[in-house]
Amino acid sequence: MRRAKGKWREKLLKRQPQKPFSKGISGKIPIWFNSGIGAIEKSRIKLSPYVVRVSTLQKGLKLTIPLNPARYHLDLLSKGKLKSFQIVKRYGRYFVHVKVEYEVPGQPVYVVRGIDLGVKRSMATVLLKPSQSLRSSDFSIVRDGLKKDRLYCLSRRVVELQQAEKWESLKRIRHKRRHVAEYFDRLSAKTIADASKNCYVAIGYPKHIKYENYKGNKKAFLRGLLARWSYGRIIRYIQEECTERGIQVETTEEQWSSMTCHRCGSRNTERINQSLFHCWNCELWYNADFNAAINIGFRFLAIPLIRKGAVDSPMLGMNRQEK
Repeated sequence: MRRAKGKWREKLLKRQPQKPFSKGISGKIPIWFNSGIGAIEKSRIKLSPYVVRVSTLQKGLKLTIPLNPARYHLDLLSKGKLKSFQIVKRYGRYFVHVKVEYEVPGQPVYVVRGIDLGVKRSMATVLLKPSQSLRSSDFSIVRDGLKKDRLYCLSRRVVELQQAEKWESLKRIRHKRRHVAEYFDRLSAKTIADASKNCYVAIGYPKHIKYENYKGNKKAFLRGLLARWSYGRIIRYIQEECTERGIQVETTEEQWSSMTCHRCGSRNTERINQSLFHCWNCELWYNADFNAAINIGFRFLAIPLIRKGAVDSPMLGMNRQEK
């Protein structure tokens, strides 16, 4: 508070007091092993194709740890060069994280795919082609209804176990919500990567959106939605899946992307509801998520896009019906 001035001080004064938390980084941070400390070698054991050999304090004595890699990990080890590894303890079990380096041939870029991340709609994507108007086939939405249903069922299950005071059962499923969310986010990222062949992927990064919606700003509903929005993990998964396929990915700030008209560039606009966008300057009615995706992808388009087909696209008729 002594160093805070101006708007930052006003924002601190509006914050509601919170109790200090005690959960932090407990335990040691795992180190990366190099060739001088340990190595991963092929073994002659049928049940374990690879083993980890780690040096000990006693001279000439090494600790041998058998591994149980999946087929995906075996493919990575066979086609890449092993750089280093680390031993991590999670949930009472030990895991070996391996860093493998390999080259992936790049793909030629013909179109730009703009992606807008949302709270209600997981992802809205638009394909932007140079000197071509937008068509209905260029629009797509990646939905996460199965993810929400599964997480809702797990939340109900947790409430039932808490009311019944079955603490052992609660302990067994304490990490299941996160695992389910990570699984569906990975599936969504694979869907985007598989459909983005010969594309340049541009993702809107909602920077500072959680920071601006702090506790005490009278937006409890929006803050509750943002607390469950894992946009950072989704972006990271998309980058990983696209990189494995040789697809170029770029993140850009999505600030004002959903409030700027993609046809005339005006900000004299209005959000009728969560999905309907209206521009008072050129009288354009459009889907707000697709409008943001077009603005995000347009930043990386080398040749200007012809907007004639954007106004009379099928999305316009759908928005008028919704209104």
